[in-house]
Amino acid sequence: MSSRTPPSALRPPHSAFRTPHSAFRTPHSAFLLLLLAPFLRAADPAEPPPVARLEVLSEPPQATVAIDRKVRGETPLTVADLPPGEHLVVVQKRGFAAAYQTVTVAAQDRRTVECKLEPLTGFVLVRSTPTNADVTADGVDLGRTPLLVATLPLGEHRLRIATPGFQPKEVAVHIEDRTPVQVSVDLVSDSATLTVECDVPGATVRVNGMDRGAAPCTTERIPEGEVALEVQAEGYAPFRQQLKLSAGQVQTVKAPLAPLPAALRVVSLPDKARVYLNNEFRGTAPLDLGGLAAGSYRVRVELEGFDPEARTVELARGASKTEEFRLVSNTGRLDVTTEPDGVTVMVDGRKAGETHARPDASLPVSEPLVLDGVAAGEHEVRFLRKGFFEKAQKVRIEQGKALPLHVTLTRRFIPDYQVVTDRGVYRGVLESVTEEFIRLETAPGVMTAIPMKDVKTRQALREDGRTD
Repeated sequence: MSSRTPPSALRPPHSAFRTPHSAFRTPHSAFLLLLLAPFLRAADPAEPPPVARLEVLSEPPQATVAIDRKVRGETPLTVADLPPGEHLVVVQKRGFAAAYQTVTVAAQDRRTVECKLEPLTGFVLVRSTPTNADVTADGVDLGRTPLLVATLPLGEHRLRIATPGFQPKEVAVHIEDRTPVQVSVDLVSDSATLTVECDVPGATVRVNGMDRGAAPCTTERIPEGEVALEVQAEGYAPFRQQLKLSAGQVQTVKAPLAPLPAALRVVSLPDKARVYLNNEFRGTAPLDLGGLAAGSYRVRVELEGFDPEARTVELARGASKTEEFRLVSNTGRLDVTTEPDGVTVMVDGRKAGETHARPDASLPVSEPLVLDGVAAGEHEVRFLRKGFFEKAQKVRIEQGKALPLHVTLTRRFIPDYQVVTDRGVYRGVLESVTEEFIRLETAPGVMTAIPMKDVKTRQALREDGRTD
């Protein structure tokens, strides 16, 4: 021990032990040293103290360490002055459950205490509209709404709520303690919703060319972007509109439908009948009437010589209809032949036609002149031809019947041609001119043939008998 203890330590603390240096060289010095040995050992500073060494580690670190209820520092922590005996070690960190451990140490012990702190968790109640949405926190799947989450540590977290057809939503949640935190989320659709209202119930609604039901109707799950809307109903002009919808948008469109006009075609047999619509003259048949509103119309047709006819016609929206009127004649017919042909026929002072020669000319009688549409009743018929005496005749026409009428005209002798020859001058009614002869009626019923070789001059006469 004398080799480790400095000389000053060997000095006794009491003055009685103070002796001259030479005293230690006497025979009594050994006895004296033996007597003072216990005191000398207790005062030796190199002797280890009667304490233990304790190292405290934690996961996570920087946890507060209390030993016997006295805070000693934060982990990792080394306590070098722990008295021998039993000690209570408490390791605490915010957000984690405290760890408790009893440690018994002896003098000069070296002990290590390791603590794995369990994080504290809170309660989060998550609701969403719509329900059954997936909930994740920090990338971990927690379940579907409505959901009570009891596994999240205290602190800040980001919850992600998502379900097909809706835009996902993230919510920041702060869990301070074990008090439940409520989270309610309304998810926005990732597509648009379109409601179509129409003044014609039952109209067909098409979105991007696809039938979506009858108006009024609501169409969901429409992809965002350009949308072609079409609403149709029979008898109405279609409603068309281009829309631009965004995700989550809810839009209402009112689609007014304009009634389509109706069209009416009026045909008469025979044609050219006058057409009246609701007693208003509109034209002659065949007649096309467009732009008519749906409803009832009174249609009347009239044609001279035929009984008028009227009927009620129903027109629907956008309808196209044809009405045919077969008119019944209220007249008769007059079949006229004349002798000679070329006679002008006048009925009640108006020219009705002219008779013509037969193709074979074998008979002096003309081809029949058929006069249709002569009103029933009495009429005056006159016959005219130049060079013949005029003739008039009364006739009675019966409805639906034909009346044959033959008239022979008496020729008037009025010279209209003059031929000069060496033998004399001939005047008469010109009958014909050929390369060989000129035939003149020189007197009533007297025909004279004048050879062309004898003719010096020839010319027509005026009605007064003079030459030009």
